[in-house]
Amino acid sequence: MASVLVAREAELAALADAYARACEAGPVTVLVGGEAGIGKSRLVAEFAARLPSRTRVARGDCLEAGGGFAYAPFIAAMRALVRDLGAERAAGLLPGGGRLGLAHWLPVLGVAPDEPDPVYGRARLYEDVLTLVEGAARERPLAVVLEDLHWADPSSRELLAFLVHNLAGPGVLLVGTYRSTDLDERHPLRPVLAGLARSPRVSLLEPAPLTCDEVGGLVAARLGYLPDRGVVEEIARRSEGNPLFVEALADAGAQGGTPRRLRDLLLAGFRSLPDGSRGVLHAASVASAWGGGLAHRFLASVAGLNDLSLEDAIRPAVDRGLLLAEGDGYSFRHALLRQAVYEDALPSARARLHKRAGAALQADPDLVPDGRAAAEEAAHWCAAGDQEQAFDALWRAAASARAVHAHPEQLRILERVLRQWDGIAEPERVLGADRVDVLHRAAEACLSAGEAARGVDLASEALAALDRESDPRRAALLLELRSMLRHRLGDPALDDLRAAVTLLPDGAPAAVRGRPLSTLANRLFLMSRPDESRALAAEALAAGCESGDARVRAWALLTLGSLDGAAGDLDAALARIAEAAEVTRAAGESAVPLVIAAMAEADALHGMGLDERAAGAVAAGLETARRAGLDRDQGAGLAAKGAEPLWDLGRWDEAAALLRDVLALDPPPLFRALAQVNLGFIVLAQGDAAAAGEAADAAHAVMGDRYWGKAFRLPLHDLRCRVAMARGDLAGADGILVRALDGPGLPETSRFVWPLLLTGARLCGERLARSAAEPDAACGARERLAELRDLAEELPVIGPVQHAYRASFRAEAGDGGWDEAVRAWRGLGRPYPLAWALFRAAEAPGVPSGRAAEACREAASIAASLGAKPLLKDIELLAARARLPLVEPAPAPPPAPDPAPATPDPARRLGLTRRETEVLRLVADGRSNRQIAEALFISARTAGVHVSNILAKLQVASRTEAAALAHRLRLFDPPAD
Repeated sequence: MASVLVAREAELAALADAYARACEAGPVTVLVGGEAGIGKSRLVAEFAARLPSRTRVARGDCLEAGGGFAYAPFIAAMRALVRDLGAERAAGLLPGGGRLGLAHWLPVLGVAPDEPDPVYGRARLYEDVLTLVEGAARERPLAVVLEDLHWADPSSRELLAFLVHNLAGPGVLLVGTYRSTDLDERHPLRPVLAGLARSPRVSLLEPAPLTCDEVGGLVAARLGYLPDRGVVEEIARRSEGNPLFVEALADAGAQGGTPRRLRDLLLAGFRSLPDGSRGVLHAASVASAWGGGLAHRFLASVAGLNDLSLEDAIRPAVDRGLLLAEGDGYSFRHALLRQAVYEDALPSARARLHKRAGAALQADPDLVPDGRAAAEEAAHWCAAGDQEQAFDALWRAAASARAVHAHPEQLRILERVLRQWDGIAEPERVLGADRVDVLHRAAEACLSAGEAARGVDLASEALAALDRESDPRRAALLLELRSMLRHRLGDPALDDLRAAVTLLPDGAPAAVRGRPLSTLANRLFLMSRPDESRALAAEALAAGCESGDARVRAWALLTLGSLDGAAGDLDAALARIAEAAEVTRAAGESAVPLVIAAMAEADALHGMGLDERAAGAVAAGLETARRAGLDRDQGAGLAAKGAEPLWDLGRWDEAAALLRDVLALDPPPLFRALAQVNLGFIVLAQGDAAAAGEAADAAHAVMGDRYWGKAFRLPLHDLRCRVAMARGDLAGADGILVRALDGPGLPETSRFVWPLLLTGARLCGERLARSAAEPDAACGARERLAELRDLAEELPVIGPVQHAYRASFRAEAGDGGWDEAVRAWRGLGRPYPLAWALFRAAEAPGVPSGRAAEACREAASIAASLGAKPLLKDIELLAARARLPLVEPAPAPPPAPDPAPATPDPARRLGLTRRETEVLRLVADGRSNRQIAEALFISARTAGVHVSNILAKLQVASRTEAAALAHRLRLFDPPAD
């Protein structure tokens, strides 16, 4: 008695529309949510059955939490897709025939080699899945169905997000089902769904409860006749339109009972079965306790029956629709039914059946599909309470999880191994590894799983148990690992790296010593210690060349290139960074150095004022990060830094969106802090001091005074100082400034000191402006300004950006005029500091009113186009105070060429320039800024500035009003005949 589908025509139509859009325009994802039993799976199955015959359908189920099964739905779906394509055709679609990636899941593609880099291994795997899906869809449309996403393991959730964001070609429809009622505030699927729902290519679908008439149709189909209207209405009321409960109530009613509890309701059909059939269903509920299909051979082993006896016992359950026969096995009609049958078995019976299941899988791992035998065996032994058997199985399950790059699952399993350690006799003999090995692997898994704090604890425990002198290499690896974990938390962790290098003296093999050397050199660069960093990076590069270690070579080159960029040698910097990327690609190394190379390239270009090129490098690096599945890790760091050139180019909305996307990913703390600082600068310039203060406080909680890298800390202190000034807390701002500039190493980080000096000069100016009300403040402000001048004299000026900051500082400190700063910022094309310089130039004493008015108008235009509300307000106050017109006065009409008076051009009479007249004509036609820019061969930002000037000159509030005024004055009417 199979389940039937009634109604749902609207939902089927929505799915059909999504399929059509996927085939025509590009990949589409539909997420079908609803309560258990509402008919999500039945709906999707009916939709799949109605698809055109040439459409491929690949389906996979998530397994219930607790078993440590990684990638379960994707492994099943990819196995089905490869089976449909044929192994040879599938291999032909994949780089290396899939041997380096997807073969970790599907041995039919070949023997997968061990991948020493877990991050890169995961990237190759993700890329293979993406490539196979897109390649198959180029031949025929493809629907990938992923059931029960509320049970999705962490790795499956990550891969789902990766596919949704990276699928590009047409012909792919992803359909996922999930129980919306299971997603409480802490459910890990919630943020994933929220992130996916923001994509225009993702649709949400939630089947509605059945109406009373639809309930009647389902009951009639279930029973073979339509009961009285009263019976149907009672079933509709009690079931609340849930199809699963409708069917169960119909079955229960047909047997003369109406159970009150849901469990009793679901078990009504089960309890009417013969004793032998109920026993087999108990065995089936245990054997499939974590969901998915159940092979006939596996059920026979757990039930202890031969084939004929099993068939006789199972037939009544299949006839009643409690079990569904699928392929060479079975599945329960619904997970709720499986759970109810499982709970109906006595605890002793469940333990006995779990033990049989564990033994069966130990003897024959092929009894379960998708390479999950080790994890499922371990889960059965644990459920049976057999610690000795579970211990070994868990260790093998952890290895299996690592082999398929499922690092969160590997960590969870290894932590279970550690918890059981003391209860096992001779655990080292059972595993062939000591406790330090287990702790080390668990800490490594933390690094890849984004669990840095837990990783530090595990690595520390391993180091405490290890004799460093007798095993220096092992200790050095653990120290380097702990330093990387600590650094993710905002801790410099130089002590761990120095200790690792000390344990491996100069005589140690280059292949051993090179790795901690390259890591230490890079960390010292981040900590603003260029001389020591350069020496160690050169030594690491030599070690990498000697040993042939591409990773060490790449990191050493990246460090040296970054140092060259900081020193102003852009050509050398870009050459070394490009070489590092080439070394990485040639060796088939991890994508991480490629993302770091993009970050280093963008940073070098941005530091020299080449912001457009820097933004291009960021975009390319983010694409690499997305395709490698590194969005939340190194990709987040690149995006956080990559917002800086966008901000300086005046693309504030784009920069803010990028930073908010980073924060939504919940990246490692240091990257999150960096994103918060850069977002804080944007929202402060837009006038939201409260949000900027929250961002600064959150970043300071991570870095505080622990993180010594001035490239990170100085911008944070600059933001905190500006926030305090915006709040009127000048004394607090001064305290932040003093602490920020205290200590050595400032000349080596001049790029980040100059902006802080400029903020300090502005702070001193504000304090002096208050000196009439606070006489004591004047003396302190003058002393502070003198200190800043002294520091500025010692500070190098590297490149045009630092030159512009120095010019602004000198003008702000009263040591020069603003003309040089205006020229410098205009040459760099950075609108916000240009507007500031123009504003300050306009209010400087002795400036002719005409020049001041012109500077004010340009500054106001730029500030308005950027949305820099505080600056615009200051400009407007200055204009009102000094009686400077912010609207350019209309020029006098030219003399008439003959005695007859000429009719002046109405646009000129309104004070519009020739270019502004052209822009207004296009505004009146309804053109956007981008369309205006394309028509006049100017940038969209310049078009926006012209539009702002036009609104001001016409004294109107919007483009619509400007267009209406142009039409009313008939500015662009054709001349009369």
